[in-house]
Amino acid sequence: MQMPRMVPPAAVLLLAFGLWLGLLGLREARAGDSFDLLRWELATVANKALFAVGSPIRDDPPSDDALERYFALDDRYGEEARGLENAVEAVIEGRVDAAIREAGVSFPLPLPGALAVWPPVDIELARAPRVLVTSPRAEILRMDDRLLRTDLTLTERDAIEHEAEARDSSVSVLAIPTGGVATYPAIVRASASYRSLVAIAAHEWVHHYLAFYPLGRAIFNDPDALTINETVASIAGDELGEMVVARHGDPGPPRTVGAAPTIDRGEVLRELHTEVDALLAAGRIEEAERRMEEVRQELADHGVRIRRINQAYFAFYGTYASRYDAIHPLGGQLLELRERAGTLARFLELVRGVTTAAEVEELLAGLQRGGRF
Repeated sequence: MQMPRMVPPAAVLLLAFGLWLGLLGLREARAGDSFDLLRWELATVANKALFAVGSPIRDDPPSDDALERYFALDDRYGEEARGLENAVEAVIEGRVDAAIREAGVSFPLPLPGALAVWPPVDIELARAPRVLVTSPRAEILRMDDRLLRTDLTLTERDAIEHEAEARDSSVSVLAIPTGGVATYPAIVRASASYRSLVAIAAHEWVHHYLAFYPLGRAIFNDPDALTINETVASIAGDELGEMVVARHGDPGPPRTVGAAPTIDRGEVLRELHTEVDALLAAGRIEEAERRMEEVRQELADHGVRIRRINQAYFAFYGTYASRYDAIHPLGGQLLELRERAGTLARFLELVRGVTTAAEVEELLAGLQRGGRF
């Protein structure tokens, strides 16, 4: 991969950023069933450095050819995929970078050409670790996350959940698959479709971008800040991903559409989430848990397979408030804010400074009145 030429201050800032993200993730670098983030970072950075050093003497396939071959593979984790991986990463990084530039998203400090997009888009195609989410049983709240090793079996993941709940009967726990993780480089699930993959890459870059602003720094202090952050990354990431596909097309094979479920999954989950919130607020925890399992079985009868629905399930997915099954009012507010902002760049400029739901409401109310910010 062609590495951008950096002036010394930019190099220092990027190194500091990577170390900051690494320190935030050190709590995940534990033995046992946890994802070893520190080891992953060291191995990934070394691999990318070797790829960059060897670039002048390698005969890499043309980018379009590499993409088509990669996305035609049934196994994206095998030897052939690994041989194409670095070239594919470089192409996707370049395309997402170009979309960011086209959208006019910029960093306040004047940076030279190759660094006009800051932080630089940097991804690693890999198996994305699951996240072990913990919520109180008495309310839906994403109180703790822990990344899990990528090689754990379903039986092992079930055991981790049940052991955690046995140790503390006041919590609900769930191991949930992810599409990507905002490490630096960002982990992006290699098995995703091209359309999903570029959106995930852009989503994770938005997290990197927001880390330099109040919204990115507030996510560990306020659940609403985490919801705003994840929702903004989803809105902006999806938009940037669509820009990439619109400009370059989709090199992947035609998508096969299976039989449609005979039930509206989003509507059912929204209604269930609302019902569970009410039951928990009334202190009827066991009734809420029975209801979640009943609805899970109803969904399965209609072709929608969800391994487990519990408080941790809603706590995790609820932070992505623009999802089809979300009920958090921040979702609709941020979508309206994006529309009223006019451009993606302006949207990010507006939201990167907010840290609370009240600030989002105030910002939106001002735009609705025709004010300028």
